[in-house]
Amino acid sequence: MKKRVVCAFLGLVMMVSQSFTVFADTESDIRQQKAQAESQLSQTNDTIASLSEQQQQIQSEINAMDADMVDLMIQIDATKTDIASTEDGIAQKEADITEKEGEIETTAGQLQDAEADRDKQYADMKKRIQYIYENGGNEAWLNMLSGADSITSLLNKVEYAQNMHDYDRKQLEAFKEVVQQVSDLKADLENQKADLETQKSDLETQKASLESQQADLQSQQADLQAQMDEKKATSSDYEAQIATAQQQANEISNLISQQQAQLDQIAEEKRQAEEEAARQAAAEEAARQQAAAEEAARQQAAAEEASRQQAAAASSTSTSSGNSSTSQSSGNSRNNSTTNNSNAATGSSTASSGSTSTNNSTASSGSSSDKSSSTGSSGPVNSSGASGSSIVAYADQFVGNPYVWGGNSLTNGIDCSHFVYQVLKNTGAYSGGYTTSAGWRSLGTAVSSLSEARAGDVICYSGHVAIYDGNGGIVEAKGTKWGITHDRSANCKTILAIRRFT
Repeated sequence: MKKRVVCAFLGLVMMVSQSFTVFADTESDIRQQKAQAESQLSQTNDTIASLSEQQQQIQSEINAMDADMVDLMIQIDATKTDIASTEDGIAQKEADITEKEGEIETTAGQLQDAEADRDKQYADMKKRIQYIYENGGNEAWLNMLSGADSITSLLNKVEYAQNMHDYDRKQLEAFKEVVQQVSDLKADLENQKADLETQKSDLETQKASLESQQADLQSQQADLQAQMDEKKATSSDYEAQIATAQQQANEISNLISQQQAQLDQIAEEKRQAEEEAARQAAAEEAARQQAAAEEAARQQAAAEEASRQQAAAASSTSTSSGNSSTSQSSGNSRNNSTTNNSNAATGSSTASSGSTSTNNSTASSGSSSDKSSSTGSSGPVNSSGASGSSIVAYADQFVGNPYVWGGNSLTNGIDCSHFVYQVLKNTGAYSGGYTTSAGWRSLGTAVSSLSEARAGDVICYSGHVAIYDGNGGIVEAKGTKWGITHDRSANCKTILAIRRFT
């Protein structure tokens, strides 16, 4: 029975150890993958930040180009307005020129008529003068004068001749003046036309300059638009890259969350496995103790039976000797019988007492040994003289260092059971091998309650173990989020055992 229990216990330990190894390997792989994913996520976020910065720079340039484009459009609109105004001016000048040409044409006609009248008057006057000269010249005047009937008639004829002469001269002067006025008006109109044509030419030159300016501005606008289109295409490309990188970052974040969930699940399964191992170990220990008690009881019963049989045999031998003595000596039979019975009783009593004492002592010793194994001192405890305060002081040196599940480094990362192991080992309080949080429950010397606990004692919880500081608190490798701490009460969780190593 005892052998079967031990074999079952060893099988359970091997199974749990293999399970922890699988957990450790799986968790190590997941942690490595998670670290790689976090590194990749960091790189992706850096890439997103860089792309965003470049996109913002491109957008700033696009905004500046937009402002320049607005300025160019305003200038182009102003130039178009100026061109339209200039075209209106040219059209007005052309209308004015056309009007002047009409006036010039009209004036030219008037000048032609005036010149014709002047020429006709001049011709008529020449005819009269020619007539006078052809008909006697001064004699004609003398004849006219001599032919006068009276002085009055003569004076009338002279006056008439003089009046006609004056009239001819006045008419000729008047026609000449009209011709001059018309000629001057024509010249003035032609000058005005020439001035209008000059103004039109200037406006056409101004229009050509404005059109050239407009073409230049439109060319600048086209170049600027091409640059803006290129910048916008680059910005869109950055935006697409950012979107892709952001999607990758989200996928990596989801992967990290899944990996963390797997790690949490592994930690929970490990905790449950430790609790199951502890429960099985407790059950096996109880079964072992029961088997040992049953074996002790069986041995005690066998010893008692052997003692009883030995006493019965001694009694039978004594009775047989007494009867033989009576038959041989009837005179002394009473005395011999009494003496023999007394001796037999004494011998039986002695044998029984010796057997019972020996067996009881053996059974008691075995029972005591079993009890000591379960509630007393077990495991390799050093007697180096390490004090509880020195254990706590040593443990406090590492407060703030990181927690790493399965880790065994007080500085680079360690879990709760390795922390207790390293502290006790390095202070000389414990010289055995490493054990889990559940394993510490059966090592050292049992302490009945927290009120009896001292500094340096090991306090065991479900799936966790810590070092008692003697003042109601514990030093522990608390978890990944906190690392090694000295900030919780010993009653923070249900205490399953308190073990002493000092």
